Amino acid sequence: MLSDFDLEGKNKFQKAVYYLKYYGVSYTFKKILKKLGISVSEESEYMTWCRKNSASKTDLKAQREDGLSNRFSFVIVSKRDQDFDRAGWGRQTCGRISFVKLTEEMTVTELLSKHKGDYFVFAEEHIHVLPEYLYEVSKAAAGAYPAFVSRIRPKNTAWPDLIYTDEDNWDGKKRFRPFFKPDADLQMLLNFPYLGRLYVLKRSLLEKLVQEREQIYLLGNDGYDLSLQAFRYAEHIFHIPKPLFSNFVSKAEAGSFVRSRGRKNSLCLKHYMESEQISGKVIESDVPGFFHVEEEMKEEPLISIIIPNKDHMEDLELCLESLKKSDYRNYEVIIAENNSEDPETFVRYDRLMAEDHRIHTVTWEGGFNYSAINNFAAKSAKGELFLFLNNDTEFIEAAALRQLAASVLKPGVGAAGAMLYYGDSTIQHGGVIIGMGGFAAHALWSLTDRDEKYYPFSLCEREVSAVTGACLMVRRSVFEEVGGMEEEFVVALNDVDFCMKIRAAGYRILWNPYAKLYHYESKSRGYEDTMEKQARFQREIERFQKKWEQEIKAGDPYYNPNLTLHRADYSMDI
Repeated sequence: MLSDFDLEGKNKFQKAVYYLKYYGVSYTFKKILKKLGISVSEESEYMTWCRKNSASKTDLKAQREDGLSNRFSFVIVSKRDQDFDRAGWGRQTCGRISFVKLTEEMTVTELLSKHKGDYFVFAEEHIHVLPEYLYEVSKAAAGAYPAFVSRIRPKNTAWPDLIYTDEDNWDGKKRFRPFFKPDADLQMLLNFPYLGRLYVLKRSLLEKLVQEREQIYLLGNDGYDLSLQAFRYAEHIFHIPKPLFSNFVSKAEAGSFVRSRGRKNSLCLKHYMESEQISGKVIESDVPGFFHVEEEMKEEPLISIIIPNKDHMEDLELCLESLKKSDYRNYEVIIAENNSEDPETFVRYDRLMAEDHRIHTVTWEGGFNYSAINNFAAKSAKGELFLFLNNDTEFIEAAALRQLAASVLKPGVGAAGAMLYYGDSTIQHGGVIIGMGGFAAHALWSLTDRDEKYYPFSLCEREVSAVTGACLMVRRSVFEEVGGMEEEFVVALNDVDFCMKIRAAGYRILWNPYAKLYHYESKSRGYEDTMEKQARFQREIERFQKKWEQEIKAGDPYYNPNLTLHRADYSMDI
């Protein structure tokens, strides 16, 4: 499989052939129109997608006749009387439905004692559900999805106790602006209520919440507080990757990423931190409606910053100079010297070490092997945390190193990565998506920051499958547990393989957009400029594909299967 990453350096004819082959005539024609400055409606593209992917009349009839339609009973819980037919509940293909209007003093205990449903559907105002919504939830509840075992986390045979779906917007006439969500990601939920205005909880999960939290009042939190608590205690979360409900929006909101705003969400996050005994603060993003939970670091462990280097002293010195402004001071720098040829390089090494006692060098005498060099340098490291860092990076803000350390020190996290920008301030790295381009590629690559089309993925600290080795922080204990980097991957995909090993060992990997660096890497793949290098690169791709075949086939759990694997812009696969 090719991707848009492979188009760098191609002429217009080669690009046209690529688009025709992989996207078809319609998409290619629209691409040409956009290049000519002629507007192409994204809404019409999504409406076409909806017609292809929504249940047909025949499908709905089959659902009503399917025994699954009455296997579970559902209680629709809402905080005020609604026109349930207008909301779509009267058209559901599942029949066992009852409705509950929340009152001011209603608790989860009262809800459970008065209503005997198997699943409780928490519905906020101003939504519209598709007729197949509850049927699809029933499929998830029964474990009937083909991808159930591969996409649920943790992987086991028990059925889910929290279920959520994708969503879109609706103005009463047309659907638009879909939000194709990742699988279960508590870290993203701590940035904004990404489950949306509709989610489903199993009775047993609510009973567990009552045991753990006693009186939980249901009114007044817009569902966010309850979803945070439920996410925390759910054992099996299932995400249905289909936009099965819509948010009613005004014309003023039609072009925006609709999200809950205001002080209530901040209070919900603070309540969650208190209940989990997390010290820190809730910071509102520069984009209204999004937050960042900044946990207080109880200690500042030593960070060993490992930087491979061969000559290129201007790059290295810029990197080290930017590090001086860090508000995290407990670090050492290990320069992994790799066959430099300029005598002046070693003079400048001596000068750097004389100016800062935290800097020292180790010498790798073998040929270039990124994995082997880093493994070798790690043997000299004294820190509890390792930061593998390219010499052509520059820290933008003083908090970057602290942000990475705070991410990697969270419970269950093994590694973390940063937001990396090119010199022109377009994004170089926003996490790594497994399967993109046939193996792996950077999310948000070459896009501009703060473009609403990529919300929430450019704004939120979140789980990812991998991060780039250009700036990768890992716990020392985790590095040693997984055996370091695989030295079979000499140049390419060693960082992604390393992250996959970390995840296979049961640890999470976070990407933190509040840790910001420049990475002055060329945007083109100019490095593979000989037949020998290209052959080596292809061998490493094939090695990665073979080693992680099942994971690539299953799909990246943090990247929705409705999104394209050809581009990094989180657009639909059309």
